[in-house]
Amino acid sequence: MKATIGLTEKNTNAVSNELAKLLADEFVLYTKTRNAHWNVTGDNFHANHIFFENQYKQLDEIIDSVAERMRKIGHYDPKQ
Repeated sequence: MKATIGLTEKNTNAVSNELAKLLADEFVLYTKTRNAHWNVTGDNFHANHIFFENQYKQLDEIIDSVAERMRKIGHYDPKQ
């Protein structure tokens, strides 16, 4: 699918490469946050459990948004 948004193929490739880096960073952060959610302990268990859950849900939305932006400019996410 070719994007018709006024960017050259060279520019969409450059943007896609930067988005791929962002996607990778966000996915690592999502994984670490999800792990913290699963393994929280201590006196503030409930508050921390809810905190990490909210965080990984927000990160999930960000990841989805970045991957969709890549598709809009005609590229697939790197794991494809």
